[in-house]
Amino acid sequence: MHQEKEISPKRVEPLKTGELLVKEGLIRLDDIDTVLSIQEKRQDSLSLNKRRLFGMVLCDLNLITPLDNYTVLHKYNKLTTIQSSLVSKNILGPERISALEAESKQTGIPLISLVLKNKTLSFSRMQRLLFDLFHIPLRSVSDFVFNENDKRELIAVLDRDTAMKNRMIPLVLKQNTLLFGITDPENLLFVRQLNEGFPQYRFKTLFIPFSEFSWFYKLIYTGGKDPVVTREKPLDLSLLLSHKTTLNNPEEETDLIQDLYRRYELLRHLIGNEKRDNLGREFKEFIVQAHQQITREYGCRTIEFSLKKENREKHNRNRTVTVTAFPRN
Repeated sequence: MHQEKEISPKRVEPLKTGELLVKEGLIRLDDIDTVLSIQEKRQDSLSLNKRRLFGMVLCDLNLITPLDNYTVLHKYNKLTTIQSSLVSKNILGPERISALEAESKQTGIPLISLVLKNKTLSFSRMQRLLFDLFHIPLRSVSDFVFNENDKRELIAVLDRDTAMKNRMIPLVLKQNTLLFGITDPENLLFVRQLNEGFPQYRFKTLFIPFSEFSWFYKLIYTGGKDPVVTREKPLDLSLLLSHKTTLNNPEEETDLIQDLYRRYELLRHLIGNEKRDNLGREFKEFIVQAHQQITREYGCRTIEFSLKKENREKHNRNRTVTVTAFPRN
């Protein structure tokens, strides 16, 4: 009698951090070897007996940002949390962590601030822990000089209700870089959403204690209205104008074209034009036609698109934005 042999499914090993970052298009395979080599050298060093986390080494090398690292590891459930780190370092036990989490939920005070408030960890030790886990510093807001003239622009990016809901605050705007004070690592997911909505800025973050968040919140959102600005700041549009979108097959690369379209409409609005909606389809058709024409003319497959603010007559107030295209091999 023939007996069928039971075949057990082959076990697939979960992807490691470097492989996930390659999968997401943030690094190359060669970068994995570079990081592993650095980790091994640090491991062999007498002065460093613990390897830096893989993503943190990539941040050291400026190959990814802390925001990139957190977002990818959160997506694949690979994060090393503050809670697990406190337990593994024998700083707090699981029961104490559970009690702090319950207190955080009840009071609305983030876990980091509760640990500092209870003096379970000193400020300097918490700084080291957070930087080791997330490559983001813990600082005091007193380290920064607040510019009243930035209030309107800060509030336009993050309104008072959203700031309070997420326990995060815009601190400083310098040229096109906007610095956020966050009180919990999960704030980074919301920062990513904000960055997608405001591509004219480069977003950076640092951790701040909740008590200082509360103080700075009152400073920025006093009265609940936009403050009166005494002088008008020139717009820094360099990030929008320097952005490049490379297309090989525009019929399929819809997400890239829509991102370029959002930047195009945002740039138009920022230089004084009225907002427009629902022109994404026409914009894509334009890009597809331009791609086909240029590839035929130059015998190439790849086209690099970017945005340009035209300098017209004085009476036109320079409100024209064009899409430029450059053939690439």
